[in-house]
Amino acid sequence: MKEILSLLFGTVTLGATIRLATPVLFTAIGGCFSQKVGTFCIAFECFMLSAAFFAAWGSFLTASPYVGVIFAILTGLFLAVLYGLFVLHFHANAVIVSIAFNFGAWAGTTLLLTKIFGVRGYFFSPKIKGFSSLSIPFLSGIPYVQEVINKQSVLVYLAYIFVPISYVLMYKTAFGLRVRGVGKSEIAAKTVGVSILRYRWLSLFIMGAMSGLGGAYITLSGLNIFSENMTAGRGFLAFAAILVGDGNPLKVAPICLLFAYMDALNLELSSRGMPVQLLKMLPYFMVLFVLLLSRWKEFDGVARLQEEITL
Repeated sequence: MKEILSLLFGTVTLGATIRLATPVLFTAIGGCFSQKVGTFCIAFECFMLSAAFFAAWGSFLTASPYVGVIFAILTGLFLAVLYGLFVLHFHANAVIVSIAFNFGAWAGTTLLLTKIFGVRGYFFSPKIKGFSSLSIPFLSGIPYVQEVINKQSVLVYLAYIFVPISYVLMYKTAFGLRVRGVGKSEIAAKTVGVSILRYRWLSLFIMGAMSGLGGAYITLSGLNIFSENMTAGRGFLAFAAILVGDGNPLKVAPICLLFAYMDALNLELSSRGMPVQLLKMLPYFMVLFVLLLSRWKEFDGVARLQEEITL
């Protein structure tokens, strides 16, 4: 029993959960804005994978993780511009564009890996400098908590700080009100003089920059490596979290943590000899479970409303 509790609630599992949730959380927070403004996007794999490559390249060139982050954010913004041109101006189908972006990123980063670094599969170099762990003094004296939260990368703390900031921006400011208004009703937004295109572009930029940070964390969290398709479906986990959380950062964050917790359990169980192939399915089973649960609640609410109307 003690071993099971240690596995489920031990500092190793929970500390890994905090770290593993970070790239998904960054991307999901940014995606909340594009979802609320009514711009459909499932190209998060593209944004994260491309940003991860350029973060590694920027850090490799300058031996600075901060330059790597700048490269990653610029990559995310550039891809957001491309996506916006296709979807907002050329009126291309957002689903088709997203699929093309996702597959294109896998092929493009593989090509760049061979052309720039001259290797296939993965590239490792001590020149790729990641962020060192940050010690927070007031946490160092708290048992259990210090082992879970303290001495994480600065990007980890930044991701969780962005959760309340994003919520306030979306629900407590005029900008957020207009973003949500555009997503709810274009006609109503136009009636009060809100520029639809402007707020969709701004939301795309937020999404691109935040996805860039998510990609940067993957390569600059101490691994010093870039490998083909290293995002491994994290973009789709972010998309699922956005859907279930209805684009609300405060709801999206715990969902990201839940997915990361299953991933952390996967790592712990695989280290104890459990079948790796079966365990890798855990986070995706959790996605299906959470989606099913959210839809069940929605249908239950509709059924109750119909009963009240009938009565």
